[in-house]
Amino acid sequence: MTEDRTAPDSHTDPVPSPDGVHAQAVAWRNGLTAVSALLAAALVIRGPGDLADQHWTVRLLAGALLLAGFALLVRAVLLAVAAAAAPPAGSAARSVATARRFAVAGLGLVGITVLGGWLAPAAAAPANLIQLTYDHGIICGLVTLEPDGYVTVLPDPGQPANRITAKARTLVPISSIHGMTEVGVCEPPATLPTPAP
Repeated sequence: MTEDRTAPDSHTDPVPSPDGVHAQAVAWRNGLTAVSALLAAALVIRGPGDLADQHWTVRLLAGALLLAGFALLVRAVLLAVAAAAAPPAGSAARSVATARRFAVAGLGLVGITVLGGWLAPAAAAPANLIQLTYDHGIICGLVTLEPDGYVTVLPDPGQPANRITAKARTLVPISSIHGMTEVGVCEPPATLPTPAP
């Protein structure tokens, strides 16, 4: 009695069929094009509003990451388009595999940027500086309404030293105030009012 013995199966990768690779390339081309267009439209419609309150370095880094992410997505779309148009199954399969890697990297960068924009701490809000015109001239700084009958002007350490910036805590009687203006920086006006005699 003889037994028919079959040769053990070789562990080689199966050769992809041209139709299967072409269908996969077309699916990746269509999917990546749709995802890239959707992300671009969302970014255009939404704008940089989520990052507007962030520090300028966070905005710059987010812009660079988004640019890199979209460049990777565009490269992935182009590879998928080339794979869908390529006749040899081997080169098309390699292009689809490369397109997958670029797509994952691009989507990862866009996702990290969006998540970072949500989690990054907001930039410190600028102090509300008030420029007071009163009987003795002009003074500028952080203002509180205490004690009663007075306005307290506090120095802001971020302001350059000049003749109107409060040097120390200063009490100004409310009855002597002629005007108050909110300013971003304590700068002397072009003309200073003449102090009352």
